[in-house]
Amino acid sequence: MALKKVKRKAVSQNPKTMLLYGAPKVGKTTALSQLEDCLIIDTENGANMVDGYIETVSNREELISLLQEAKEGHEYKYAAIDTIDKIAIWAEKAICEQENVTAIADLAFGKGFGMVREKVLNTVNILKEIFPHVIIIGHRKWAKAVVDSKAIVEPESLDLTGKLKNMLMADCDAIGYVYRNEENSKLMVTFQANEALEAGSRSPHLRGKDVELKWNNIYKKESK
Repeated sequence: MALKKVKRKAVSQNPKTMLLYGAPKVGKTTALSQLEDCLIIDTENGANMVDGYIETVSNREELISLLQEAKEGHEYKYAAIDTIDKIAIWAEKAICEQENVTAIADLAFGKGFGMVREKVLNTVNILKEIFPHVIIIGHRKWAKAVVDSKAIVEPESLDLTGKLKNMLMADCDAIGYVYRNEENSKLMVTFQANEALEAGSRSPHLRGKDVELKWNNIYKKESK
């Protein structure tokens, strides 16, 4: 049977998985607390001063237990990991203990880094299986300028190591950089990439945009 030419309509306009990163204490957690039906999985004990649906986990074992509970049933539309940085640290610790080494780099041929990537990305995949929408919060890595006959600029980006950062970003439907507007102190998020900043979106209404971080700007009402 010949392959038929069929044009498919977009299934959704909103990001299934979104990465938001920025400076510590800029207001990311407070913003999450204002998103209705959002479970905040607090990995850094940094949500004590906000009201919301918050579950604090102190280690990888507590996180796994929480996700197992959520698999059995929940009432949330969104789940936010705050932050992914800590998930990576816990993954490294678990692998070092498992392999009986003091540092992940002690494992030959970069094996340890691959194992960290697998654990972190597996955690994100589990979240995506359980919750309709997943928000990943991360800290920024400062941009670097190296001058040696010519200027070299490393874009400001998520503070995770090489391949893990790249693979996580590739898996996200939207990547936004969160910052404060210097003129009016409004919390903003930009999905517009440039030479000094990594950002972007597959969602048409966010692509290339710089908007106030209000959730009705991010998640549009889906047509039935």
